[in-house]
Amino acid sequence: MHATVSAIKAVIIYQTTYGHNREASMHMAKSLRAIGHEADCHNVHDILAEEVKGADLYLFCSPTHIGRPPRKMRSLLKAVSAVQRDGDYALVVTRLPEGEGGPRFRTTEMMEGIISKGHMRHRGSLELECVAMSGPLEEGWGGKLDSFLASVLAEML
Repeated sequence: MHATVSAIKAVIIYQTTYGHNREASMHMAKSLRAIGHEADCHNVHDILAEEVKGADLYLFCSPTHIGRPPRKMRSLLKAVSAVQRDGDYALVVTRLPEGEGGPRFRTTEMMEGIISKGHMRHRGSLELECVAMSGPLEEGWGGKLDSFLASVLAEML
């Protein structure tokens, strides 16, 4: 990722069951900090929407639970979109490979539908596959996240 002229304040909010989304979120925070941006990481269970107001960029990192985002992530998305009057957001979703794990995956679509009701600007979405339910993320996931962040930042700056 390349250094940028103006620094942004990013808030990364994740929900995790097996640690995939925590790992991806920490990677994003480290990558953002390495190029001069401020990045705070929060577990969805430990934060309220009012506590993260005022960021330039929100990154929501969610697992797929029975084809959709878990209830706590959906609730926080609604709350953030209600209190945040400006800013950008991007979504990172982890899921099993297509054809596995039951119902069609609608996590990204549902998250976009919830947060788009507010005033924030959508800057992109990325889906990462988990090799197995509790297995590792797909090969090359760190590079995919870095490329995704670079495209999100390019849209913003």
